[in-house]
Amino acid sequence: MRQPVILIIDDNDDSRLAIRAALRKKNYILLEAQNAEDGLRVIARQKPDLVIMDVIMPKMSGYEALKHIKANEETNKIPVLIVTALGSMDEKIIALEAGADGLFSKPFDRVHLIEEIETLITLYRNKLQIIEKKDSLDNVLHRQSEELVHYYYTDALTMLPNRSQLIKDIKNVNEFSSLILIDIDSFKDIVYFYGHEIGDVCLKIFASKLKYALEGDNYTHYRVAGDVFAILIKKCKGINYLSDLINNLIEDTRLSYVHCQIHEIHIRLTIGGSMFQSELLISAEKALKMAKKRNKSMLIYHETFHEHLSYEQNIYWINKIKDAIHHDNIYPFFQPIINNKTNKIEKYECLVRIIDRDGTIHLPIKFLEISQKSRNYASITKTMIEKAFKKLENTAYEFSINLSAKDMIDSDITEYIYDKLENYSGRNRVIFELLESEGIENYDDVYAFIEKVKTYGCKIAIDDFGSGYSNFIHLLKLKVDIIKIDGSLIRDLDHDKNAQIIVKTIIEFANNLNILTVAEFVHSEAIQEIVKKLNVDFSQGYYLGQPQHEILD
Repeated sequence: MRQPVILIIDDNDDSRLAIRAALRKKNYILLEAQNAEDGLRVIARQKPDLVIMDVIMPKMSGYEALKHIKANEETNKIPVLIVTALGSMDEKIIALEAGADGLFSKPFDRVHLIEEIETLITLYRNKLQIIEKKDSLDNVLHRQSEELVHYYYTDALTMLPNRSQLIKDIKNVNEFSSLILIDIDSFKDIVYFYGHEIGDVCLKIFASKLKYALEGDNYTHYRVAGDVFAILIKKCKGINYLSDLINNLIEDTRLSYVHCQIHEIHIRLTIGGSMFQSELLISAEKALKMAKKRNKSMLIYHETFHEHLSYEQNIYWINKIKDAIHHDNIYPFFQPIINNKTNKIEKYECLVRIIDRDGTIHLPIKFLEISQKSRNYASITKTMIEKAFKKLENTAYEFSINLSAKDMIDSDITEYIYDKLENYSGRNRVIFELLESEGIENYDDVYAFIEKVKTYGCKIAIDDFGSGYSNFIHLLKLKVDIIKIDGSLIRDLDHDKNAQIIVKTIIEFANNLNILTVAEFVHSEAIQEIVKKLNVDFSQGYYLGQPQHEILD
C-alpha cells in the first residue's frame, strides 16, 4: 500500500510549517498549497488521502473550497480536516454542516492531531470494505454530526432542549400555539445559601417536576436560561385555558417542596405567557418581565396587551423629568412612622414626587424607572437627599431615604452622600433603605458604602422585607438596623394565617438579632391592632398617615 498523501492548504507559512513539524516522524507524503484555488487543482491531480485546510484565506475561503470538494463525485469522499483559530461550538457546527470530516483549533495538540489524521485516512482507505457496516464512515460522521447538533440544542444539566432549540421550534408554530416562560424567583439566593451543587440538583428536579406536571405530545419543555424554563404548547384552547394552566403550575409549586439531598427547598414562580404567534418568544419575555416588575405571579401577553410605558409615553416622561429637574419640581413627601408602644411619630420615610407647575402630583411608579434609562436618576436622588436633609435638619425625627444597590456602588451618588453627611448636623438620624427585592451582585462594594455611612451614625434598613428569598441572607450579610415587613404580608394579617406565621417568624428572627421591625401598608385599625399584638416595633401606612409635602408636628 502506498504512503498516505496529505495536502496542506494554508496561506500562512508558519501554519504549514507547524503542521509539517507535527507530522515529520510519520510516514506521510506531504503536499502544500498556499491558497484554496491551487489546493483544488492539486486535489484534482493527486487525489490525496486527506486534506488539511485553513478557513480564512484570500479570494476563496476554506468553506468555499470544501463545497467544491464535496460537490465533485471524484473527490467528495476525500476526508477534509479543518484547522482554524476559531474554535467555538458554533464553528464546529458550521464546519460539519459544510461537509468537513473534523475540526481542530489552533494551536493544536500534536498527539490528537495525528490520531485524528490516522483515523480519517484509515476510514477513507477502507471505505469500500466498511460501507455496509454499521460504523461505516458515513455513519460515523453522521453520528458525530448528530451528537454535536444535539449538544448545541440541548441543555447539558437538565437534558431539556435549550433556547436555541426553542427559537428553532417557534418558527414552526401554528395559529393555536402558545408559550409560557417560568422563572424561579430569587434562585441565585438559593444557590448562595445552599451552594451550586444543590442549586444544580434543584434545577434538575424542578425540570422533572415540570415535565411530569404537563405531560404529552402537546407540550415541549425547555431550559432557556439559568433559572428560566419554557413550555411550548402546540394547541392552546384559548386565554382561559392558558390562564388555568399557569395558575395550576403556580399553585402546585406553592404547595410542594423540592427535595435536594437532605434539604427541603420551597420555590416560588413568576410566569409570563403569550398567544401572540408572530412574536411568541419576545412577547412572552415581555409578559414575564412585566409580571416581575408588577410583583405579580403571572401575566399573559396577547394582541390587546400593552406595556406600561409605550414609546410615546417614554418620550413624554423623559421631557417631563427634564422639565421637573430644570424648574426644581422634584420634591420629597414624608410619610410618618409610628412607635407602637408610645403611639407617637418617631420617623419619616422620604418619598419622591414630581409636582407639575399646575399642581398635579406624580408618583414615582410613573417616572422613576424611565429616569434610570434616561440618565436623570442621579439628579433626582441628589435632589431628594438635599431637600430631605434641609427639611428635617431642625427636627428630632429620624428619616429614611430609599437607595438601590446600584446607588450604593455608584461613585457619583456615594461621594455626594458622603459630602452631605460630612457637613450635616443631623446625620445620626439618617436611615438608608435598601429594597429587599433588589439583587446585590457585588456585596463588597455595598459593604463599603454601609460601613462608611455607619461611621457617620447612619442606620441601614431593608425595605419590602419578605418579598423574596434573599430575606435572611441579606440580614446575615448586611449590617441591618431595621427591617420593614412587606405590605403583601401585612395587609392580609386579619384573614391570612400563613401571613401571620411568616410575620411572627420575621419578628422573632429580628428580635434575636436586635433588629427593629416596621410594618408597612397598615391600612386599617384591625391591621394595626394585630401588628401591635405581634410586637412589631413601628407601623407605617395610610391608616396612620399618608405621604405629605409637609412634616406633621
